[in-house]
Amino acid sequence: MIQGILTFQFVLNTTDSGEISPEFRPIQIIFKEGEERFTKDNFADLIIENDLFATFYQHTTGIYKLESGVSNFYTGRLKETPYQAFSYFRQENDGSQFIAIAIFELDDEIELFEDIFKDLASRLDVILQTLIRAQNAKQISQISNVNIRLANELKFAIFQIERLSRLDKLQKVALIYNSPERLKMLEILRERPILKEELKSSIEKIKPTINIDILLRPFLELNLVRRDWSKGEKDKKTGIITNQGEFLFLIKDLVLARTPSAYLFNHLKETKSELFELYREKVNEFFSKYDPLKEPIEETRKLASILLNPDIYDFFALLRSNYYPLDKIPKVFSDFAVTDILLDNLKKLNIITEIPLKEKIEGEEQERKWIALLTDIEPLVIFPEYILPYIRNSFKTPKEETRISYQIAKKAYDLLETTYPEKIEF
Repeated sequence: MIQGILTFQFVLNTTDSGEISPEFRPIQIIFKEGEERFTKDNFADLIIENDLFATFYQHTTGIYKLESGVSNFYTGRLKETPYQAFSYFRQENDGSQFIAIAIFELDDEIELFEDIFKDLASRLDVILQTLIRAQNAKQISQISNVNIRLANELKFAIFQIERLSRLDKLQKVALIYNSPERLKMLEILRERPILKEELKSSIEKIKPTINIDILLRPFLELNLVRRDWSKGEKDKKTGIITNQGEFLFLIKDLVLARTPSAYLFNHLKETKSELFELYREKVNEFFSKYDPLKEPIEETRKLASILLNPDIYDFFALLRSNYYPLDKIPKVFSDFAVTDILLDNLKKLNIITEIPLKEKIEGEEQERKWIALLTDIEPLVIFPEYILPYIRNSFKTPKEETRISYQIAKKAYDLLETTYPEKIEF
């Protein structure tokens, strides 16, 4: 969970003796709602000056000119407190330097919030430039207004991050399909039971800094994977114990697929809406050519990214149960989302469709455009029967690097048998 976002201006003060005294001067410091452990004057348990300097150093290494605009991002664990940071550094053309630091708990998946934080950074660029001009002109009222705007931006970013932290089951599936590392994990788990450490080593080849427990979280929470400890077996010739440790077993598989919106279809039919026939034609046209098992993974990843965008997901959830005229789209987007762009993106991905309908408006017949959900997005849960021969082959293979013991093979079969009746509800 995010703890807060802190913004500072880095200044070099000159003491009476002529010495230089560097300072991180707070601009706005906003904590998550309900936070009582920290205050704007006391947040040493969250981040201390040593970590501020260390983070600042990561940003400024290699910057030799103070008279040029520079900006960059950094993520890393804080050394003095049990948190991790996602920070943004901005150096203006006049040499003014600023840093914004979002602080998270260690088990948070920072990458999930990257787009939100980078959107915030783009708005900070404008705010900080305005702040510099106001400071140089000594416009007190303007400085106050900029601080108010900055505080509101930080509050909204925290709100967006907290909203994205509370994922439903559908969004947890999207986590798997939106991550190259998790997709690789799923690919490996589809082949055989595997030691957790072995899986970790395989994924580290893609990204060395991964946290295997965080990556496994949606698999375990959705009950796709079971864990079990193996005491291993001793090789009679060498005495070496193999297959010892925590094993991971795939017991359910799933595909993120498009489906017709049965609720919306039936609603239009039952209410005898004039849109029904036009809507049915569009739905039939799309699904006559669609096969979820042949959908390119790139397209599935696009669907997953939609589900992980708070603004788009709220609108998508709304359209699951209703349809709207284009000129009366409900205000569910954030103040910073451009509605037309979001709608265009959803149309291009065939998530929504636009249906023109002639109707009387203020006594005149006019064409009115309606927005409706063309394709719903649902996970299709699959019993992984395909893995049975792979388990048998892994037990019989002479290759030590992929061979599993009889006990592990039997455990895999037993788990598949006992969990077969289990359902995953979405």
